[in-house]
Amino acid sequence: MASHTSSTNERVFQRVIDYVQNGIAVGELKPGDRLPSERELVDKFGIGRASIREALRVLENMELIRSQPRDPRGPLILPISVGPMRRSIAMLTSTGGLGLAELVQFRMIADASANLLAAARRTDEQLLGLERNMARMRECMNLGYAEFSQADMEFHELIAEAGGNKLVQVYGDVTREAILTLIQQTILDADDQTALMLQSIRHHRAVFAAISDQDGLRASRLARESLYSYYADHVSPPDRTIMADLVRECGGTLPE
Repeated sequence: MASHTSSTNERVFQRVIDYVQNGIAVGELKPGDRLPSERELVDKFGIGRASIREALRVLENMELIRSQPRDPRGPLILPISVGPMRRSIAMLTSTGGLGLAELVQFRMIADASANLLAAARRTDEQLLGLERNMARMRECMNLGYAEFSQADMEFHELIAEAGGNKLVQVYGDVTREAILTLIQQTILDADDQTALMLQSIRHHRAVFAAISDQDGLRASRLARESLYSYYADHVSPPDRTIMADLVRECGGTLPE
């Protein structure tokens, strides 16, 4: 009997979560809207207040709502966030579910696409933002690699934003962050960090020139060539072969 009751409560509990997720998905619930109060949700779903609060806690962890106990206005619907996705990728990376080779290979695809899209859609204002970012990268060279890498990440984020494709932007961002987490100590232990930073700056100048010229194919090719050059020595020979094929696919050349 207890098992049946528990199963029933779990089904109703999930109905609360489904109600919110489905409402957001079809546009019935929009950022800034309020859910019914806890008391109204109790009446609506016919379950105890503790179960309603547990459902709201799950929805808060999913970053779909913000809820405060006894708030008469009801939980607030939040804008869709990529936070849960970032945490999932970070968890997969930290537990070995995603390896460096998989992440780099995906980034070769995502960054090449982001560059191609940016070349087609960039505005003069976005080009100016990229120029300012490159100036900041040069300044950060004197502050150490940690500060430089943040400016480096921003360069790619600006390109993805200019490209205008949200999927490319989101997945590119979380992949870059995951790679940096895996490879950061190797970079910090490198004998010549200055050479690595200069290599990045040269690459960014070339990418900027291609995007400025609206040469999407060149910008795309540069992304794959650079990522191969930077990470090929950190992956296994079979994965290196796949990376090489990704470079050749877009007409790129491999370092000798």
